Amino acid sequence: MSLWADLPTEVLDMISKCLDSRVDLLCFRAVCTSWRYSASLPSFDQEIPRLVLKLPPPFHADAILMQTAVCRMELTSKHRSSFFSFSKSWLVKVGQSKYGQLQLWNPLTNHIIKYSPTPLNLIDFKFVQLNRAFSLKRSRRSLASGIIKFVPFPMSASYSDMDEFGILAICHEGKLGYWRSGDVGWTLLGDMNFQYDDIIVWKDQFYVIDTWGRVYWIHPSLKVIQYSPPLYGCGKQKNLVESCGDLYVVDRYLDGERSTCEDFDYEDVMDCIYDSGRVSNLRKQSRSTAAEMRVYKLDEELGTWVDVKSLDDQIFVLGTDCSLSISCRDFNGGKGNCIYFMDGDDYARRGLSACSIHVFQLEDRSSEKLDVIPEFSDIFWPPNTF
Repeated sequence: MSLWADLPTEVLDMISKCLDSRVDLLCFRAVCTSWRYSASLPSFDQEIPRLVLKLPPPFHADAILMQTAVCRMELTSKHRSSFFSFSKSWLVKVGQSKYGQLQLWNPLTNHIIKYSPTPLNLIDFKFVQLNRAFSLKRSRRSLASGIIKFVPFPMSASYSDMDEFGILAICHEGKLGYWRSGDVGWTLLGDMNFQYDDIIVWKDQFYVIDTWGRVYWIHPSLKVIQYSPPLYGCGKQKNLVESCGDLYVVDRYLDGERSTCEDFDYEDVMDCIYDSGRVSNLRKQSRSTAAEMRVYKLDEELGTWVDVKSLDDQIFVLGTDCSLSISCRDFNGGKGNCIYFMDGDDYARRGLSACSIHVFQLEDRSSEKLDVIPEFSDIFWPPNTF
């Protein structure tokens, strides 16, 4: 630590000027005394300029780009007290308010966290970034409709240089589109007959997955190249998750979807893979009232999917704007081998609340609302156990 504290003032000045947000600057100043004196405290008296994207049809919206970070919030060992009877961490989403102040959200519901049992002094707490999340909001704070999920493309694009800024998005009805600032319309990518469920940045590359579990790599030229075989999974929604460097798929069966593909003839499934018009009909042939999830890991060497029976100490968190994997050993409460997610209505942007979070446990394949098993909520800030 002393080596970092002894960095020359001019080097610290260069680093501080490269930080993207005021929140990053606040965290920078909280590292140590020499770092704090090397960078001036930002002003919070004026609103910071927002990046407004003028989206073309069919959205016709001026949308504000919101960038946040999903973090592990840790109480520094130097400042632990008897007030905290535990020593691990909490999962939060971190961003900045319109005046550049530190703002915390629940990483699943995206609700602003207004209550904290103790002041969040950045000398007492540190934030370890686990993933980045992006959303588009209108000026009235409502989410921009019609875009299910998006990421900046390329990720290195500077927000200050709008001529180079673009987004890769999964739009309404699962279409994959690209828009670059200044374009009068969207460029649709991939096969127009396919429906895409999720998008992820994995190993600094862009990947999407379609309804039938085929993963595609997005080449820098915007060519969509198949990267994996079909999963043949028949769930309602597929989510991509990176865990310990590997790529996983969570196949979700919700709201009456069938729980397995064993009820269907293999030829029917194969026909549907190449005829998207039959997908909805096939999905209606069997119903199940219980929620179910299947997890698969991509074996890159063999080019196959591996059925995963246990996540061990890992927890998958499936958010609406990003998904990630964490270890239960690093967090308070809960336990591994489970998946946190929002129910079907919440994907339609309705009823977002704490009671909308569900936990699926792979050990007994049960699914419960978080408010029914409150001990699982302690991974989130603010904690319930004080």
